[in-house]
Amino acid sequence: MRWAIGAALVVAMLAFGLGVYHTAGVLKAGGKVVHRPNEVSAPPLPGTMYVVQGGAIFRFQHGSFTQVTAEDGWMQPAARPGDNQLVAVRRQTNSSDLFLLTTGGKQVVQLTRNSRPGPAEGNHWSFYPRFSADGATLFYDYDPKSGFNNYQVDLAIYASPSNPDSRGSLQWTHPNDYTGGDVYPVPLRGGGLIYVKYSIDDSFKVHSQIWLQKRAGTSGQALTQPELGCTQPALSPDESLIAMVCSGGSNQTAELDVATFDPTTLTLGSPATLVSGQLVASPVFSPDGKTIAYLAPSTPGGQFQLWTAGSSGPASVRNITTDLGLDSTSPPVWIGG
Repeated sequence: MRWAIGAALVVAMLAFGLGVYHTAGVLKAGGKVVHRPNEVSAPPLPGTMYVVQGGAIFRFQHGSFTQVTAEDGWMQPAARPGDNQLVAVRRQTNSSDLFLLTTGGKQVVQLTRNSRPGPAEGNHWSFYPRFSADGATLFYDYDPKSGFNNYQVDLAIYASPSNPDSRGSLQWTHPNDYTGGDVYPVPLRGGGLIYVKYSIDDSFKVHSQIWLQKRAGTSGQALTQPELGCTQPALSPDESLIAMVCSGGSNQTAELDVATFDPTTLTLGSPATLVSGQLVASPVFSPDGKTIAYLAPSTPGGQFQLWTAGSSGPASVRNITTDLGLDSTSPPVWIGG
């Protein structure tokens, strides 16, 4: 009974990777006005970026933001390599689904149908979509549901053909029970998968680790130690660096760390801190791998803004926006062009 109570509390905090970032994101510092992105300008960044605010996706290009979808529960977009398409999550009250969109925000096709008639516990959730390097496979989170408990939501990572005319899905990971599941899939060009795995120790303390699997269904291996509390991995375009958010067990701050990665031996170097003293979230590399964009409040208790830092130290930190309220659970999408 003691274990079940502790596990239930953990699920409430961790499911879907929202947790502390969502809570912090809805707070306003000193009553400051939050603008829509298309109402402001910002220092330009190379290439094109997509961010999310208020359930809408915005394109950031040449220092200006353009709204590309309605404010309708959109979150967590990802770009399809070599194509003018995005995949994104549309979240509703009791379910969420994946959609293919044009880069202009037009719906191409609905990829999942997770809403069911009847009680809410019969619905499902899909989150964190990511394309493979060749764009042929889509990795994402899905809650397969326990046959003994429909209320247990532990996300597992699945892979499906990205062609909507193809059928079939493959479960890659098997999460630890009552942890919220495995999240943030990052496919490797060589066929493996990096992601975040949660665990609960005998003292009911939750740990997040960057994990790696070479093949679907295998147990995999940890790339970071549990006490570091690392999550939200991002891989550089040449797969030589991994950026991650590590809290060290704190729920007040989280630092941006970067470590070398060897895609041949599948080993991770010792993490080095780029940014500390902030509630950092959702890092992503620039197309050339030299810069990392991330989200963090500009002031304690403030809304999440867009920042950048150099991917190799010493970090050159830039506050790109100051009066937005970006979705901290939706990493920016940064592409060339």
